Amino acid sequence: MESNSDMKQGTRDNLIYLAVGLTVGGLVVLDFFYADSHGREMWWPSNFEAHLVGYMLVLGYFIATEARKAGATVAQIVIFEVAGSVLYAGVAFGFRRTYAGPLSLPLFGLAVLEYFAMVRLVIYAVRQLRSDRG
Repeated sequence: MESNSDMKQGTRDNLIYLAVGLTVGGLVVLDFFYADSHGREMWWPSNFEAHLVGYMLVLGYFIATEARKAGATVAQIVIFEVAGSVLYAGVAFGFRRTYAGPLSLPLFGLAVLEYFAMVRLVIYAVRQLRSDRG
C-alpha cells in the first residue's frame, strides 16, 4: 500500500473533496430520517445562508488553488482563507437583499467581481511575502 507521501497531490485533493462531500451528504440524509421519524420538518437554510455558504466554499477553493500556485505555505493559505471569508461575509451582509433573493444576474456579477478582486489580492500578498523571505 502506498504511503501518504507517495500519493499524487491531485489524488489526495480529490479524496479530501470526496470525504467532505460524503460527510455533508450523510449529514443531510441523517437529518432527513431523524426529522421524518420524529414527525418534524427538516431544517433548511434560508436563501441568504445557502448563497453565503455556497459562494464562500467556491471562493475558498479558488483562493487555495491560486495561493498554492503562487507558492504560499499552508499557514498562509489558512490565513488567506479566513481573511477572504471575513471579507466575503462583510460584502454579503452589506448587499443582503441581493444575497437573500433568488439566484440572479446581479448576484452572479457581484460574486464574480468579488472572486476576481480577492484572488488577485491573495496572489499579490503571496508574492510580497515571498519577496520578504529571500
